[in-house]
Amino acid sequence: MTIAKEKNVEFDPEVSPVKAYIGCAWFSEEQDKLRQAGLKAIAKNPSVSRKFSHYPLDFQYKDLNVTEHPELMDDIEWQVQTFRADIAGIKGSDIGIMLFNPSDIDDGIAYECGVLATMNKPIVLVIPDDDEKPLNLMIAHGVTRVVKLSELADFDFRHITLGTYIGKVF
Repeated sequence: MTIAKEKNVEFDPEVSPVKAYIGCAWFSEEQDKLRQAGLKAIAKNPSVSRKFSHYPLDFQYKDLNVTEHPELMDDIEWQVQTFRADIAGIKGSDIGIMLFNPSDIDDGIAYECGVLATMNKPIVLVIPDDDEKPLNLMIAHGVTRVVKLSELADFDFRHITLGTYIGKVF
């Protein structure tokens, strides 16, 4: 898989970092591995305000941790309020940073990408460096850019230019 690349823009400390909606899945070992690595890279990236970004696990309804209490997934009130909180997080964000495993896809991330796209917000899809599985056509060309995990810490999210995914799709 090849991704069209461009030079990272120099970081200008006088330009404020962006507020991002950080979408990810954590339902499998591979998804959680990408989530943890992605969050570490985002924390190192001066162009993203981690403090003011919306990462759904930071804003769980009534501070109920679904990772510790998976039975919450069956609670309709928790479901509805989690959905509403995530949509509010998307609305309040400048961009979307979506941590995505082509080999272990999550439908929620595809939905969130669609919502971000309808709001005309830039979407950067971050995939693992070693994942060679084809992307769904709608994901591959429905986002603004596709970057590898190794590029995440240095990517300038304040200046996202349209990129073309060059790789296998289905």
